Amino acid sequence: MRRDQPRIRRLLAKNVRRLRLARALSQEALAADAGLHQALISEIENEASNPELDTLGRLAKALGARPRDLFEE
Repeated sequence: MRRDQPRIRRLLAKNVRRLRLARALSQEALAADAGLHQALISEIENEASNPELDTLGRLAKALGARPRDLFEE
């Protein structure tokens, strides 16, 4: 993990990747399900994006999760 990124961004990256892989989804499939670009999924998982709330809601829904699940320790 990058130490220069905020902790919450690291949690988001870890949990999006964990939830995506648990559902055997590729970044492309998750992006399609959420109506987002694959590049954004990659940026989130690599701690390079600060997504908007609407985006987080779409991701959670596509992952079958609650928005708070994206920030679990």
